[in-house]
Amino acid sequence: MAIYNIFIMTVAILLQVYSRPTTAAHFVLVHGSGHGAWCWYKLAALLEQAGQNVTAIDLAYSGRNEIPLISVRTIDGYQEPLFTYLECLSPQDKVILVGHSYGGYAISSAMERFPAKLTGAVFVSAFMVGPNLTFNQLGASFNPGASFFNDSKYIGDPPRIVLFGPNYLATKLYQNSPPQDLKLANYSVRTTQFFYGELTNRQLLVTNERYGSVRRAYVIGGMDMAIPPDSQRLFIASNPPEIVREIPGADHMVMLSTPQEFCANLLEIAQVFTGSR
Repeated sequence: MAIYNIFIMTVAILLQVYSRPTTAAHFVLVHGSGHGAWCWYKLAALLEQAGQNVTAIDLAYSGRNEIPLISVRTIDGYQEPLFTYLECLSPQDKVILVGHSYGGYAISSAMERFPAKLTGAVFVSAFMVGPNLTFNQLGASFNPGASFFNDSKYIGDPPRIVLFGPNYLATKLYQNSPPQDLKLANYSVRTTQFFYGELTNRQLLVTNERYGSVRRAYVIGGMDMAIPPDSQRLFIASNPPEIVREIPGADHMVMLSTPQEFCANLLEIAQVFTGSR
């Protein structure tokens, strides 16, 4: 009955959103650790069917990006493909950033660097720094340790270089997602790295004047086993966005486990950001 009610609610939201006259938004989708643009395939198709423009970015050594992991020494280097894309936008183009998981750091940095090019930013089951919530402070509140990564292969404790294992993917990231998407992840995830220390903290510092001028929303994955909902709510309480939504049945991979519900929420958020609602 609960699933049926969620389905009815989602259909109602979609009907409301699609029935309103809207100007197409441009969503720029930024993946999390180990993943790539490929993980957005369901959401990208739904947004395009709704008349929106979509770009999915591969960050360094991710997806089809050919930059070798060993050559990237800083989080800025990892995020550089997003920065390059935004730099190349024409002056009249403005986009909505959507950052998932570790991709929340990338869109936070982009908000600080390119506020004039952004209509808004949406964090989905994501890490979210702020003017009063630094990377080091956020890390102190969420530090699960190496054992959390289960059968993943990793170097360091806390892990710095990681290749997610099949059991970790199945139990922490994809437990509510279709088996086809889990299989896709097993074939597609790449070795990734996590950044720590004072240099990373400095590179992720943001200000009220720039980052704070960009409208923000946060979408909580209600059944996230990687970044638990309570941790996400702590990020939100420490750095409140304008809009907060929660998708009850979503695992960490919100865009794959609940794509219709996520799409409906993004379309409504975009209408708020663009003033069409």
